[in-house]
Amino acid sequence: MRLARPKQPGALGWARWAYDSWATRSLAAGAMATALDVMVLLFCVLRLKWSNPAGAMAGVAVGATFAFFANRHFAFRDHHPQLVPQAAKFIAATAMAMVVHALVVWWLADRLGMPVVIAKLIADVAVFSVGQLLILRYLVFPRRVAVRRRFTV
Repeated sequence: MRLARPKQPGALGWARWAYDSWATRSLAAGAMATALDVMVLLFCVLRLKWSNPAGAMAGVAVGATFAFFANRHFAFRDHHPQLVPQAAKFIAATAMAMVVHALVVWWLADRLGMPVVIAKLIADVAVFSVGQLLILRYLVFPRRVAVRRRFTV
């Protein structure tokens, strides 16, 4: 991630600098995944009459699927053909985070009486913010190391 100031002055320079950052692109993908996640949560809880934790888990599952592909192609620009190892790492990390997320939603919404959307958003920030971002960059979508070949004649 580049931390140098943008080369072009003004808002356009800052926008280009932010767009070039994998962290900014990953956070944008996460924001879109969260919006999808909340819609699924509300549908499951309000229309299907599921429990808050079950609705939260369904929302995270749908949002996480979107987040994987958005992060893979947009945020980290990884078009490496080995999808399965990356998906397995992503699924393992997200599955562990989903359990923690569901427990936080349950505690805030069911035990403390907080509205489920607010509880869910607090759980999102607590569980899927910095830690998940670092796991994605360094475990799931690590930078490719250039391989130097030696030729002997």
